[in-house]
Amino acid sequence: MAMPGICEELAKVLSRVQRPGDFFASGRLELLPPRLNVDGVGQIALPLLPVQAAQLIALAERAPHGRGAATVVDTSVRRTWQIGPDRVCLDGKRWQATLDRAVALAAEGLGVDEPVSAELYKLLIYDKGSFFVSHRDTEKEPGMFATLVLALPSQSSGGELVVHHKEREARLDLANDDPSEMAFAAFYADCVHEVLPITAGCRATLIYNLIRKSKGSASGPPSYERETVHAKALLEEWGNSKTGREDGVPEKVVYPLEHAYSLAELEFARLKGVDAAVAALLKSAAPQAGCDLHLALVSIEESGSAEDTGSYRSRYRGYDDDDEFEAGDVDERFEYLTEWRRADRETVDLGTIPIEEGEVSPPDAFENLEPDEQHFHEATGNEGASFERTYRSAALVLWPSKRRLVVINQAGAAATLPYLESLAERWIDGGARQDSALWTEAHELSAHMLDTWPKVDWYRVGDDDRDDEPSARQADHTPSLLARLLTALTTLRDETRITAALALLTARRGHDNSDNAAIHAALAMFPPGRAAQMSEAIIGSHASNALGAMLRPLEGSNRGALSR
Repeated sequence: MAMPGICEELAKVLSRVQRPGDFFASGRLELLPPRLNVDGVGQIALPLLPVQAAQLIALAERAPHGRGAATVVDTSVRRTWQIGPDRVCLDGKRWQATLDRAVALAAEGLGVDEPVSAELYKLLIYDKGSFFVSHRDTEKEPGMFATLVLALPSQSSGGELVVHHKEREARLDLANDDPSEMAFAAFYADCVHEVLPITAGCRATLIYNLIRKSKGSASGPPSYERETVHAKALLEEWGNSKTGREDGVPEKVVYPLEHAYSLAELEFARLKGVDAAVAALLKSAAPQAGCDLHLALVSIEESGSAEDTGSYRSRYRGYDDDDEFEAGDVDERFEYLTEWRRADRETVDLGTIPIEEGEVSPPDAFENLEPDEQHFHEATGNEGASFERTYRSAALVLWPSKRRLVVINQAGAAATLPYLESLAERWIDGGARQDSALWTEAHELSAHMLDTWPKVDWYRVGDDDRDDEPSARQADHTPSLLARLLTALTTLRDETRITAALALLTARRGHDNSDNAAIHAALAMFPPGRAAQMSEAIIGSHASNALGAMLRPLEGSNRGALSR
């Protein structure tokens, strides 16, 4: 059953996400190294030196842990060293500002929009082998709701902080030896967390209690369980209802975000406010519903006619003022997605994929936008005044995982061919087994490509930067896109798809010598009799305009087959 309202319904669910935040927050911030003095050792250099780490450990005590109502030391549960706040002095021109920034980022990430203070609890020293098994923090003082960890620069590896909340887990890497930055992490006090073993070096962390200054505030992270369940159900229904390319159900959903982001900020971890909350909800719901989730840059380009409202005097004086023009009707509009990001930070290059009609959520999201760039052009010759403008926005993009190749194919043959060619190369390198996942993916992708191949003369597809005539390609010996498709399919030994591609060649005019090698190699995949039949069909369809070109690839085995 088709469900054309996915964009409207999903937008309604996501609109109920009002409060941002999650059960943890993490990141890195610029650090002007503070003056850190510890009684008995003196000033500590950053990054932490092994000799000073040894000095700190010499005067530290084993960190205890809670066992029921008691506090005990058990190195099978917790193996690390601690120094109390009364022996630690932190100052410097920028330290308070750095601490305030860390607290603000932690509060924002945790979804707390009220005043928060930070009280130093202890300095922890981790050497090789240090760890802390899963546990919960206790409330150290009234109003404490979370723990803030500041990892000072040090040479170490391992020791990831793993935080659990209900069915979710966050694994946070606090290793950092850059003296110009500091890693931080914060989490709600009721979250179970652990520190994995330090595998090399040593690490110093400052532990702070985060305290709400007002009373009666929410004590936990925002919960959108009901909305997550609803979003999961909608996405599942959408995926199940999508049966084919022409069923009227959108292939993907594009959900524009509220905030503006530079390319450097275009990451899931850097989303702000409600954008971060919506992304967290979809990161939970999408995989459960069998959907892929990406972050991408939306670009909208418009052009059309303009009215010149300026005076002759202003133009005579050489003014170049866009206020002298007024945009008229839009003649052309292109909406597309680029700069793809995944939630797991794995690199992904999906190229430029167009946004098709009915894929924006909510449908009116792109109305009343302010352009990022707008340019007017004066009338010249027979051409009237015109304008060009561009809009940009970040967006979350979803599609059913089983339709991933269909979405990639929306970019057109010029974009999908390099991907298919890379699949063919990787398939050969991997042993060329037709029961492999690579071959299956290539087989499926090529079916979508052939299904959507433009209904025009095939040699013109993708040749926008050259003369449309085959002779232009013949001059630089550049194969057409269909010839490249044939080559990739021949590499894959996919006779089913080769037959379909040759049928396209038979049905459409326009062939020249630059494509002969691809056609000859494809025909050689078949028995002589079958190859002869295919050759005759191609010759018959092209004889009127490319007879000479068509006879050349028949030399050798195919010509011999025809003579018989």
